[in-house]
Amino acid sequence: MSLLIRIYFNAVFGGLGGLLGWVLFGVFFDPKGSGVLHWLLGGAVIGCSIGYFVVSVEAIRDRSLVRFSRLASYGLILGALGGALGFLLGELIYSVLIQPIGADRSRSGLYLLGAAVVRGLGWMILGLVVGVSEGIAARSLGKFSYGAIGGALGGFVGGFLFGLFYTAASRRGDPTLVWGAVGLVIVGASIGSLTALVQGVFQPASVKVLRGWQEGREYALDKPSSRLGRDEHADIALFRDMRVEKQHALIQRQGNRFVLVNTNAPADFTRVNGVAVSNYHELYDGDRIELGQVVLRFQMRTAQNRKRK
Repeated sequence: MSLLIRIYFNAVFGGLGGLLGWVLFGVFFDPKGSGVLHWLLGGAVIGCSIGYFVVSVEAIRDRSLVRFSRLASYGLILGALGGALGFLLGELIYSVLIQPIGADRSRSGLYLLGAAVVRGLGWMILGLVVGVSEGIAARSLGKFSYGAIGGALGGFVGGFLFGLFYTAASRRGDPTLVWGAVGLVIVGASIGSLTALVQGVFQPASVKVLRGWQEGREYALDKPSSRLGRDEHADIALFRDMRVEKQHALIQRQGNRFVLVNTNAPADFTRVNGVAVSNYHELYDGDRIELGQVVLRFQMRTAQNRKRK
């Protein structure tokens, strides 16, 4: 259920980013315009909008202003870069290889498919960059690689559908402004949802909040060392409980093992399955971690080292 919730939020915020990108594109640019500069700037506007929402969604859910500022800046800058390159590439290939086919009505099916594939390839670059930017912002190699795969897949799927609907509407004479908006909502939602899906499927382990701030929220453990505490920069932010220190504990990955390390927090407020932890404690699938009054459950992706039911 936690993975589905994560996919849902990423899809919603990605879709909002796509819609906002299309609105800004329509305000500042002529949707029917052409030229390298037009494509670069237009793609940058759309890309930074989608990147802004997708990359910062975790901080938005945590209501962490500091993390939001940092993540959003990565999403804006790298999303603009990916959008500019992807939009330019897609339009260049479309104008050189695909557009001439459209003049021949007998080849309309080939033209429609070609336009969809080209749009998919173009937006795949944006998705790749957005996924990579999540890993860079989180300083996580795992999120970097999984985000790149999920983002690229999402960008291609969304771009393909965008190209399919937009081109078909254009040939029928339907309002392309409406279908352009729908298409970019699909692009943003696809990038956001597939990024979350791939990361959720391949993350090595996670902790789920059973009691406390953000109850029900699941945090991936995709870094060599994940910080837990009330600090705004913590990887797993546990606000509103003053018994939780700002830098309360670490969960370190050592090969296939995970270890909870107490970073000078009171042992009585740092427990695993009810046992006080003053230094460190190896974690097994299903272990209950208590930090202050917050209760977390440690979860392995593949419960091969399961010790307790």
